[in-house]
Amino acid sequence: ICIVNAMEGVETELNALILEHLKSRGYLQSSATLETELQHRKFKPLPIVQSPGLLTKFLLAFEHGDRAGFFNLWDQHLPLPLKNGDPTCQSLEFNVSVHFAVYPVRAGTGSGAQAVQDFKSYLENRGAVLAQSQEFAMFCALPYVPDPSKHPTFKTIFTDLWTIELKARLEQFLRLAISEVSDAPASSNTRLFSIYTSSKGLRTSGTTMGEVSTLQKKLSDQEQHYEAKLMELQTNYHTLVGISMELVETLESSISGQQITSDYIHGLCSRLFGSAVQQGIDLTRPGTTTALLRASVTALTQSVQLPQRPATQQQQQQQQLPRQQKQQQLPQPQQLDYSKMKSDLKRSSNTRKALLLQAIRWRLTRSLAPVMDGALRDFISNDILGCASPSSECVIGALLCNGDPGVQEQAARLVNAFCSMGMGRAYITQSTHLVRTLCDVAIARLDDTHTQRNVLGSIQKISLKKSLQTLMIDAKLPHWLIEFLKGVESLSDYSLRYALALLMNLTLRTAGKKACIPSGAIILRLLGDLLEYDDTEVCSYVNGILYSLLSVPELRSEGKTLGLGELLSSSIKTSPPEIKSQLKYILRQLGSDSTVQEDSGDDADNEDDEEDPEVIEGDEEDTLTMDESVTGETLLASEYQVSSHLLTFTPDINIVSSMRWQSLLH
Repeated sequence: ICIVNAMEGVETELNALILEHLKSRGYLQSSATLETELQHRKFKPLPIVQSPGLLTKFLLAFEHGDRAGFFNLWDQHLPLPLKNGDPTCQSLEFNVSVHFAVYPVRAGTGSGAQAVQDFKSYLENRGAVLAQSQEFAMFCALPYVPDPSKHPTFKTIFTDLWTIELKARLEQFLRLAISEVSDAPASSNTRLFSIYTSSKGLRTSGTTMGEVSTLQKKLSDQEQHYEAKLMELQTNYHTLVGISMELVETLESSISGQQITSDYIHGLCSRLFGSAVQQGIDLTRPGTTTALLRASVTALTQSVQLPQRPATQQQQQQQQLPRQQKQQQLPQPQQLDYSKMKSDLKRSSNTRKALLLQAIRWRLTRSLAPVMDGALRDFISNDILGCASPSSECVIGALLCNGDPGVQEQAARLVNAFCSMGMGRAYITQSTHLVRTLCDVAIARLDDTHTQRNVLGSIQKISLKKSLQTLMIDAKLPHWLIEFLKGVESLSDYSLRYALALLMNLTLRTAGKKACIPSGAIILRLLGDLLEYDDTEVCSYVNGILYSLLSVPELRSEGKTLGLGELLSSSIKTSPPEIKSQLKYILRQLGSDSTVQEDSGDDADNEDDEEDPEVIEGDEEDTLTMDESVTGETLLASEYQVSSHLLTFTPDINIVSSMRWQSLLH
């Protein structure tokens, strides 16, 4: 009997080892069949005891409503670029925050006041931008609804199905996003595998995991290698294009009788074959440069084959430009005399200043993306606008205050073009003096001119940074925007959209809301008139402003006095679904008794995660018309181009690198 019991114990343990190994390898059907067979034979396998992996820790925190533990893991193990740049990641983070907000009510563990407060804090900080989207706008009302479980709008998030689906999506995402995601032990760490490798004299950690580590290192090395190779190819491409243009110019000069010196040819060849010069190869020997060039092209063709990309919308638009505009575009911009350009922006005639500002902008707006990116880097590294200099040296700030309307307009257009790109915004916002100047220029007038539109567009594009929001509120921008919007009937669509978007961003802050209190009746009446505007983008901005302002008791009382509730109820009946849901939350906000929450006091800037648009703003309805022979690239080439055989250009990448990181991190 003892022997039989011992054998049954051994077989029971063997069954457990086999089941553990099958499950860890993913043989779920086989493991299920084995379990059925064991039950039929009345065997009870030993339970598999596993230490929780990272994925398990995430899911346990999710299931138990442990918000702090979950987001500690989230912040610790997910890379920042993924959290800031991946829409799926951001959507999951928002939905998981909703889950934790309602968990106490769902689980019956209390009133959940702290959970709701945590969610409210999330909406005002990390979730502020996402909360403005149509998908998540309705959740802005969640903290203010007394019993959301009984509210029809939030009925779905209290169902088991919603929680199960969210958990499944979260698990699927985490399995792809983090390195250690498996609940089950790794196949090399199962007990059966360990017994086998021990019998063969192998070391598990040194064999399987070591190989994985080696492969990961090789993959990382290969990635770095190809990134370096790509950068080298891009640099060589720009060099070749520049040299090709110089050769064409040289040929044209030779036709007119100008002699080409051997030193000039040697200089070009040295730039083409720097490594050959270092190896002591004589480039002056006939046929040498041609042989080297053919060999390099053959090697490049054999080693690198980059996939072709379909033309973007911007490239298609560029192909459809009139011939005269195409001639303004350069395959690769030539090096410019930036010292002379900055000097002329300060001291030349107003006509020259306006034309030069226009030419700088055209180099950005009328070039294809790779060329535009290089031109922007050149402008920033040479601090063409003076944003990286002391306020007294801020060239563009002085031009915005120039008494000549043409100069002022071209300066505003150029700033708007810079602000349309992430790296440009990081460069512009280096100068708080310039931001104050933009505010001063805007506040000085109420008319809807081209200058005003571009200034307004520039300010709105940089208004998500908290430090700049504070500056703008202190400059009385909310009050000016209310006065500006009084003339809504005469405003262009551009000015209306950007004015409302800017006011919405500023009213996200407590100080911005309070700045609207003195003009509460005016702004609420204006917004009420715009509730049924025939532009959904405008309606979204209007709804965002209303929702923010109605969190202030004084403005909420004013809204009730003005009959805003009746207007909202009427608009709900005729609005499209996405706008209708926003209006319902605003109506509930109007009837709530919430108080405005003070800002956290943290003036850290929100992250600038906006993608660069396909079309850079600033060119719309350009009113500057002069003789074509002295505009755009013609002006830059004739007055400011530096011949590369006279000057070797070594770019200072410090400012560009700084701007690039700022555009990624802010």
